[in-house]
Amino acid sequence: MEKGIQKDCFKDRIKGIGENYSLFGQDQNMEYLHQMRVEIKKAHSLLKLQLFSDSANQAIQHFKPVRKIFKKAGLIREAQLNLQNIDLIRVEDEKIRLLLQTNIEEGIKIFLSNTTDFGSKLEKSGKKTLKKIKEIPDKKVLAFYRTQLQKASKNFKRKLFINHLHESRKSLKVLSHIHEILPNNLFEELQINWVYVELLQQKIGNWHDMHLTECWMKKNKANKKDLKIIQKNLQEQLVEIKEIKKDFEIKALGLNGNGG
Repeated sequence: MEKGIQKDCFKDRIKGIGENYSLFGQDQNMEYLHQMRVEIKKAHSLLKLQLFSDSANQAIQHFKPVRKIFKKAGLIREAQLNLQNIDLIRVEDEKIRLLLQTNIEEGIKIFLSNTTDFGSKLEKSGKKTLKKIKEIPDKKVLAFYRTQLQKASKNFKRKLFINHLHESRKSLKVLSHIHEILPNNLFEELQINWVYVELLQQKIGNWHDMHLTECWMKKNKANKKDLKIIQKNLQEQLVEIKEIKKDFEIKALGLNGNGG
């Protein structure tokens, strides 16, 4: 994969991060915060590929200041998803809803007050990271894809696969991010069923978000009736995921189970 293509992609990601952060600061629209985190994830995925290609590459290390902001913003995003999920399953406890709304409002204030210098940090981190981005041989890109798919496949086969669902999803999501700049020759060689991969990772993502909501509800002593509703929802989602993940290797890439 050419260095120039990767650098252009990374520059676009940095631009998107900065623009969405600025827009969020203006009107606190949660979609801007979400899109800022998406841009950070995409940039980080590219740097994971760089590290896979060359274990001595320091690009991902220079990106750490931006990743810290990602994690801080994640606290607000998680509260927002919790609020969406309790509405989705029709939780009736108004105290739970008000607590989440308060958490979001306070979280936004803390986030904005603690990130006033984010613009300069983003610029500095972006420049340092950009200098470390190198060309990656096609064989390394292909190996990265197959490694991530095999990681996901191994986790899906585990008896206690539920404990590894989120990690499986992260492997698939990384590949989805890099897929956006994948050269045509590699895209054709991999022959990945992207419709299937996207469906599976989205189903797991929805389940994981709901699982975090359940944990939050337990921690904040939600009533038993509402907990039963969310637990039923989670079980239904798991049944669906279990069915979709069957024969993952065949559906995703046509592997035979032994990496061949």
